[in-house]
Amino acid sequence: MAPKKKTPSFEEGLERLELIASQMERGELPLDELLKLYEEGMKLSAELNQKLDAAGNRMMEVRISKDGEPVVEESSITQQQSLLDSLMDE
Repeated sequence: MAPKKKTPSFEEGLERLELIASQMERGELPLDELLKLYEEGMKLSAELNQKLDAAGNRMMEVRISKDGEPVVEESSITQQQSLLDSLMDE
């Protein structure tokens, strides 16, 4: 049985995605290579977004409402724009 492939951390994945973007922007690669990098980048982007969503779901706060009932709300941390979102906007 082949050894299990290590899943890269969020930071490692983001670093790889930045490298892919940099390589593609240079415009020096043949079309075949560009397509492979594009596919890898899109897959990596989806994985990073899943990790961000999972982290955001873990950052919920339980507060007591005015009527004394517990209410689950998004943490103020999750309301800030993520690094990945700001990179995607550029």
